[in-house]
Amino acid sequence: MAQDRISAAINERRAAAASGDPITRSTPTGTAQGSEEFGQPALVSGDVTVFKPRRDGGSLTVPLSITNSGKKRAFYQVEVRITGPGGFDATVRLDTGAVALYPGTSWPTELTVKDPGKPLPDNPVVSIVKNSKRELQS
Repeated sequence: MAQDRISAAINERRAAAASGDPITRSTPTGTAQGSEEFGQPALVSGDVTVFKPRRDGGSLTVPLSITNSGKKRAFYQVEVRITGPGGFDATVRLDTGAVALYPGTSWPTELTVKDPGKPLPDNPVVSIVKNSKRELQS
């Protein structure tokens, strides 16, 4: 009975839509696990994988991926610290506050790291300072 109401509502929305503007169900956010290509992981902590930073002009680019291994949609807050010789010390943050990842999906991204006035390290040391997960309550 509930399925009949849902189907009726979908058909009603389609019938009321302007011509050429199809209404479809939204797809889950995230990328299928394993489809991102960042190379070998440098550090793994829970659902967070950090890859080796690379030089990009006057900054470092730190690829990372968050994969929701839970059974519910989840929000993440991550802080990554990069240190190196010459006093280089910078922390970057990622917050998925606007989008909760579906179970089994990942959020691949790259963070830009700078420490003005300090030389970019050839072999930066990467650490995860914060890694918090909050499941969506339903």
